Amino acid sequence: MNRLPVFGICLGHQLTALAMGGQTMKLKYGHRGANQPVRDLATGRTYITSQNHGYAVVSESLRGVGRISHINANDGSCEGIVYPDHRCFTVQFHPEAHGGPRDTGFLFDRFIRMMEE
Repeated sequence: MNRLPVFGICLGHQLTALAMGGQTMKLKYGHRGANQPVRDLATGRTYITSQNHGYAVVSESLRGVGRISHINANDGSCEGIVYPDHRCFTVQFHPEAHGGPRDTGFLFDRFIRMMEE
């Protein structure tokens, strides 16, 4: 088990999935711009996010390893994963870019809490 907390963003989301034995796939059009809707599966809330990528994590490839936490509201692709056995979570979008008025800043708060534990 990983003792250090990890928060992967964008390419970090994809690299973490690959390191955990998952797969990625090329998106037909990619997700570009500051207006990509992402749904939080835990709360049902949708956030407008900034993104710039052409690949997505294949959700099914991480079954039993990670739990999908966010999906793209347009195409249903994987936008976030929680790896409970590894103190790790990742998102495909850029929470630091503030697609909305600090809508996804809570992700950094979550990571800070993990570091303090």
